[in-house]
Amino acid sequence: MGLGGCYSCIKYVMFAFNLIFWLVGCALLGVGIWALVDKTFSDKFDNPELSSFLQTMAIAMCVVGGIIMLVGFCGCCGAIKESQCMLTIFFIFLTIFFVALVGVGIWGLVNKESLQDLISDSLAASIAKYDTDSAAKSYMNGIQSSFSCCGNKLGLVDYIFAGSDPTKAGCSIDTITTGCSNAIFKAFEDNLVMVAAITIGVGVVMLLGMIFSMMLCCAIRDSQAV
Repeated sequence: MGLGGCYSCIKYVMFAFNLIFWLVGCALLGVGIWALVDKTFSDKFDNPELSSFLQTMAIAMCVVGGIIMLVGFCGCCGAIKESQCMLTIFFIFLTIFFVALVGVGIWGLVNKESLQDLISDSLAASIAKYDTDSAAKSYMNGIQSSFSCCGNKLGLVDYIFAGSDPTKAGCSIDTITTGCSNAIFKAFEDNLVMVAAITIGVGVVMLLGMIFSMMLCCAIRDSQAV
């Protein structure tokens, strides 16, 4: 016996939601694979620790993307086929994702200073090679132009301390005292509200998905019992 009324509506909302979920998983998997295959991506960063961190993030994106594709598939099939088993799998995975989202948020708040240190180390390494390495020069010029800053923490003085020619640093006159590590981190903090809002929005969508999947499971069980 099929579902009727509002449960039928929830069924198709669940299908559409999980189709989008599956497409997001495909996108994450694609970007992760690209970041791993394209060696020039990590080579743009002169800090080995930062490059290693980015590669780890790319692997994580591949894993998460693959899992999201699996979850989206279970959700789509569970909703359309009215399968309690697949909806239960979907609910379990979504619960794990929700807990992980909360955990990552807490980790980010606790370790934000470590992230700033990684950025600072990467900038320091690039400044030291600015005169001799074209990749380091291109990296610094891009950062300085994007964030309207100069050097690492002290501005133009960082180039002098590193033994690089300050006259070729590519800094504009109004940014020579603005360090890039501080400018990058300030940009992150300025957008923290938006990041938090997106994270909360994703969390709410996950909670709705969990609620709808359990409602469908109960409705399917009841309809099969009739």
